[in-house]
Amino acid sequence: MQTLEHYAPQGLRYGPVRFDASGGENVGYDNNVNRLANGRGSATLITSGAASAVAQWQRDQVHVNLNVDDYRFISQSIQNRTNWTVAAGGIHDFGHDRLGLAYTHLSLVQTPVDLGALGLSQPVPYQFDNVRLSYTATTHGRFSFIPEAQLSRYHFNRIVPTEMEIDQSYRNRAVITEGVTGRYDLAAGQQILVVLLGTEIRYLDSSPGLPTRDSNGASGMVGVDLGLSGPIRFRALIGYQTRRYRSALFGNLSAPMAEAELGWNPTRLTMATLTVRHGIEDSAFENIVGFTYTSAQIGVRHAYSRNIVLVAQAGYQQASYSQTPQALNNTILTQVGASQAVYSIGAGAQWLMNRHISWTFNYNFSSQSTVGTGHVPDHTFMLGLRFSL
Repeated sequence: MQTLEHYAPQGLRYGPVRFDASGGENVGYDNNVNRLANGRGSATLITSGAASAVAQWQRDQVHVNLNVDDYRFISQSIQNRTNWTVAAGGIHDFGHDRLGLAYTHLSLVQTPVDLGALGLSQPVPYQFDNVRLSYTATTHGRFSFIPEAQLSRYHFNRIVPTEMEIDQSYRNRAVITEGVTGRYDLAAGQQILVVLLGTEIRYLDSSPGLPTRDSNGASGMVGVDLGLSGPIRFRALIGYQTRRYRSALFGNLSAPMAEAELGWNPTRLTMATLTVRHGIEDSAFENIVGFTYTSAQIGVRHAYSRNIVLVAQAGYQQASYSQTPQALNNTILTQVGASQAVYSIGAGAQWLMNRHISWTFNYNFSSQSTVGTGHVPDHTFMLGLRFSL
């Protein structure tokens, strides 16, 4: 989208440091704020802000990012929420090898349209922390190896205010991931990849009288990455994932896994992207041991004129849940066999007045289908004004 380069924000520079910041206000209407059958609509205000700083020297780079999104629903205040994320990290280049360290904190909410989410009448707040350490070891040939280790922590809050608070501390857990990526350079920007990962999940607040949900797992994938240059960009990996639970009641959960990303620039004015994923979701959002999922997202961005951009997107998510063992009936871990599907489609436009001010309009439709509830549709219209450095 080179035609839009002279409308891109430039930020502020002080020596090796670049600062970027933006903020915006969106107003509109959502006809199903609850995301439930027979949900109610409300006028909506969304206030957002973002700031980032990057310092780069000859061999080192340090960055920090902060994003905040505040949602206010005029006639459905129980749905009000503030999401925020912060990330920081650094890279040291040894000249041949590279060391990276990153930290991320997310303070978000879960709604009924998230895969595996609880069907509650108000959002479920949770926090996610992740620390990641990686090292890129480059050989004198075309091979390189990237060992890495990650430690993640999920913490779910109690839901307040409500007539009956729901304690979801049984979902709090730590996830340890270690692995290595092998990379072979076919040509500049084109690589063959082999990814091996191990995962250990440990729940932090056990429920008395219930079996542990701790598990160990492993996965392996192989694929290609054809780089980020040229009119077509493609990355695909395919493999297998398995999860072995400590309690014999849960047994094992295994499934093929795959991920693919395709980018296409048919002209200098148009960009299309496609992302597809399939695998196991490791109890990220629900009172179940795990489930398999498939997701696909396609988007198109077109520069209609020098400062008007049109966008369109469509998405599909599907999850399959196995029934929990009979021994767990009438407990908080009970889960009947079910499936969930979420469809979405949307379109929008952006008017870039200059490098610092832009207007946006977006429409999005989504529909969720689960066993016993039928289709749950939602329409959202938003008009926004955004300012950038």
